[in-house]
Amino acid sequence: MTSTRRVLSAIALLAALSGVAACGPEDPDAQGATGGSGAAASPSGAASKTSDPAEAGDGAPADDVDGDGKGGDCGTPPTLPAGLLKLKVQLMRDSGGFEGAEAKPHCTPNDWIYGAEPTDPTKHYVLPQNVKAYLALGPGQSKQVDHEQLALHIDRCHAQEIGAPTEDYPKVEAPYGCYGNVYEVTLNAKGEVATMKEIWSV
Repeated sequence: MTSTRRVLSAIALLAALSGVAACGPEDPDAQGATGGSGAAASPSGAASKTSDPAEAGDGAPADDVDGDGKGGDCGTPPTLPAGLLKLKVQLMRDSGGFEGAEAKPHCTPNDWIYGAEPTDPTKHYVLPQNVKAYLALGPGQSKQVDHEQLALHIDRCHAQEIGAPTEDYPKVEAPYGCYGNVYEVTLNAKGEVATMKEIWSV
């Protein structure tokens, strides 16, 4: 009887040792565990999971600095100087004015990018003939244009954005391009557009 018990004890010991070996280096969650299954991970394994930004809090990224659910570590959202607006042109019925929505900063892999949704509220802005207008040529580069060139550029970029037929709205040609129809704007004492500068973005 004693020999039989010793054999059974040896078999049980071998089975236990086999279970520990199955949670070896190929199972990263089990490294450092003193026993049990892989669910009882080491403190370092638990830390790596809780520190993952995508799994923090209520499921939103921990670095979702602008609250759009997309994440992105852009830092503190920029603030505009007094008197400076950033507007997204939503509609332009004629060269005398346009409907614009407030463009807000959104954190992207390319830093802060300004934009607005099609459903955002708009306001009508008068575009006088003497407006000082600038179109983007590239990062940090722009060229001054007249009222007619500005109005045509806005109209064509808006048409391109909504997918209008190119036979009705020719594409914008180099050195200019369309960058979302977002502009830095200042107003004069009458509330009309005094300056309008296209914002370059990628």
